Parts: sequence; structure tokens; C-alpha cells
Amino acid sequence: MGVLLSDVVFFLVQAFIGVVRSPQHAEYQLSFLPILVVFGALPVCLVAFPTAILLGRVLRNIRSQWVHVAAFILAGALVGNLVGASFTGWTSHTLIQMTIPAALAAGVGRLCIWNLVIVNDFPSPSDGSTVTHER
Repeated sequence: MGVLLSDVVFFLVQAFIGVVRSPQHAEYQLSFLPILVVFGALPVCLVAFPTAILLGRVLRNIRSQWVHVAAFILAGALVGNLVGASFTGWTSHTLIQMTIPAALAAGVGRLCIWNLVIVNDFPSPSDGSTVTHER
């Protein structure tokens, strides 16, 4: 659910940036939003979902959900910048069009699943550590 919402938020931020940059073409730009969300699902599934799974595993033992949200924002910015640079080069366009929307989308996606997190305060029988996991 978090990845799906991140996909929608990513393209909403992209649309907002486009409308702010060129208000006279706002209706035209917004008409492409549903198409971008659908076609954006492929890179989201290939890049964002594996990154989220890996990051979730790394952060599993950290109880503070704010740390998780901050880590997802940073990871979203890093991945957005790397993916954006591969398509556009290292330009300010990359920062504005890829990094900021990816960071915001990753953070919002993680915030959306905040209530789905289960914190287990009881020690695990195998190693005695506390475990935090998501459903």
C-alpha cells in the first residue's frame, strides 16, 4: 500500500511542479497524470519496491517510526537522484524533477503505513532481542 501511494504522490508532486512552472499549460499537464501513474508503476516496482523492502529489513530493530520515515525520505532522495541522473544527467532539473518528488513520495508512503506496524516488546526466544516488523 505504501508503494502504491508513493507512486501517486510522486506524480502529483511532478504535476504540481509542472503547473507552477507553466501555469498556462496546467490543464494539458494534468490530463497526463493518470497515464503517468499507470506507466510509472513499472519503475516503481523495479526500483522503489525493492529499495523499500531492503530499507524495511535494515530498520527492523529500530522502534522509532520517525527514524523510519526520515530514512525513507533520505533513501527516496538518493534513489531519485541516481535514477534521475541516469536519464537527465547531473542537472538542476534532476534535483527538482526527480529527487524532491521521490523523497516526498517515499516519506508519505512510509507515513501511510505507520499504523500497520507492529512493535513486539517481548524478547524473541531465539536471540533475546526485541523485534519490530510490519504486516
